[in-house]
Amino acid sequence: MTQTPGKPRKSYGNRFCPWMNRWTSSIRYKWMLLLFLFSLTPLLAMGFISFSISKSTINNKVTEYSVQLLKQTADNIDTRLGIYKDMMMQVVNNNEIVSMLRTLDRTDAAQYELDSLSLTTKLSTIIAINQDFQSISFLSQKHYIKGIYRWSDRSNGKVSPFLLTLEDGSNYRWFPTRLGTYVDSLNSQNVLVFSLAKQIYKASDDSPVGIVAVLDVREDVLKEIGTKTTKSNLEIQSFVIDGSGQIISYPDNNLLGKSVKQVLGESGYTQIFRSPSKEFGFPLEHDGHRLIVNYKKLYTNDWIVVNVISESALYKDSNRLLQIIMIIALICIVFSILTAMLLSNSISMPILKMIRLMRQVMSGDLSVRFKAKRRHDEFDILGENFNYMVARIDELLKTVYEEQNHKRVAELKALQAQINPHFLYNTLDIIKWTALLQKANNAAEMVSLLSRLLRISLGKGEETVTVEEEMEHVQCYLGIQKFRFNFNIETFVHLDEDVRMLRTPKLILQPIVENAILHAFTGRESGGEIHISCTLHPEGGIKFEVADNGRGMEPTVAQHLKEHQEQSGEKMGGIGLANVDERIKLICGKPYGIDIQSEIGIGTRIGIRLPIMK
Repeated sequence: MTQTPGKPRKSYGNRFCPWMNRWTSSIRYKWMLLLFLFSLTPLLAMGFISFSISKSTINNKVTEYSVQLLKQTADNIDTRLGIYKDMMMQVVNNNEIVSMLRTLDRTDAAQYELDSLSLTTKLSTIIAINQDFQSISFLSQKHYIKGIYRWSDRSNGKVSPFLLTLEDGSNYRWFPTRLGTYVDSLNSQNVLVFSLAKQIYKASDDSPVGIVAVLDVREDVLKEIGTKTTKSNLEIQSFVIDGSGQIISYPDNNLLGKSVKQVLGESGYTQIFRSPSKEFGFPLEHDGHRLIVNYKKLYTNDWIVVNVISESALYKDSNRLLQIIMIIALICIVFSILTAMLLSNSISMPILKMIRLMRQVMSGDLSVRFKAKRRHDEFDILGENFNYMVARIDELLKTVYEEQNHKRVAELKALQAQINPHFLYNTLDIIKWTALLQKANNAAEMVSLLSRLLRISLGKGEETVTVEEEMEHVQCYLGIQKFRFNFNIETFVHLDEDVRMLRTPKLILQPIVENAILHAFTGRESGGEIHISCTLHPEGGIKFEVADNGRGMEPTVAQHLKEHQEQSGEKMGGIGLANVDERIKLICGKPYGIDIQSEIGIGTRIGIRLPIMK
């Protein structure tokens, strides 16, 4: 085909440029493009990235969680075993029980089995507080003495292992789980129990009496602890083994008393007992299953708590999470595409119009208004609120400020109303007279000092008190401190008559005196002195002074504290002095406040300068 003369053929570039200009200039198409880029791309990337990292992340978290559960289980078992040891001590240290046992043991040796109603009653009273115990029995070389229940099998083969406890001195001996049959006059019962044994000693001379106390504890106690701690969807299997690898507690009763090799194989057994660490974790492949094994040795005895979780359980959760992520990503992609196509036109124009109006407001023109098209959609509501905001912005700001001020005043009044001074004073007065009637003179004096201290502190809600009241307040504080700590610090108070009725910000002396008591006399048992005075200042105003003969500080340190305060705004001397200095400056002005002078080995002198306040 030949080209028609005079009619240039449109190139693909010319046809492509208008389409590109439309996408780059129109907010509608920009909106659609941004939605595609900022929703489709990240979601697809998230799907691929999550697939590669979710398994390892979840595995690490679950492994950490398994270790935490293991520690919690071991701590709970250690606590429970400690309770059993305490209960055993209550039994073997009971003089009445030991006396009964010695009397019974001295009977005819031909009578191997002994029973005592008094002993049974006494033991039932002691161990009735704990339902974990099945029974308690006593063994000697001559006799089997029934405690709570009688063992059904009392043959030499069953009894002799417990008699080995006589060789352990005062140590405890733990025995693995066994199926015990317990009988008495009414019934018989079979219970899985593990045992704690200890030799009994005389209370008078700590000599052994040749009798072993055996406390039988139900095995399902350990099983219950493990089940409660690992109760989750992680399929964590928790069990307990002893120092030889024999299973003490396991969810399947058929494996009790068997070797842990039947659960973890030879490799798992070797890794547990080869490591010198008290707690360790390792991956294990056994019977075609990939497992993660964590174990922790108990502090009470040589038993070991083991947690086992299969990797298939870990991957099940991670795969489920991956599926959820992909489903959510797909839903979000579809929703983003539909939203971009349906809402781009209805969103772009009102937004652009609102932007223009906002720019006018930013330039200072508050007369602009948004003209709604009565579509009753969100943009109409936004426009109406925009108009309302522009019209009343100044009024609303003033209202907010006023409301905040009213709120602060109301909160202050509420705080002041929380304490009823008259009720507090009357209550302290009643306590004082009650203490006097009971001849508790020190307590009465402390209550009296506290009442006077609180009366001055609370006052009538004013910021200032008289100098005389401030001095009385610090004297009450010193009186209370002497009762509390019985310190040997002499205090001297001097008050000029000219300043007695002048006013001062309240509670400015007590923090300074408190710092002197706490810090100035550390390590000194006697000879401490604190001088408190108030006089007229030579340059005008009044001057408080608190001086001590404590350990003091380097003059450069005191000067540094003062300069550091002035430069950085921080207050010297800790929170107490900082609070005093700040309150004085707020009430009296910046020229007034605290001054520090100190020398090592001589003491510290803190002065407070105030204006004349009447």
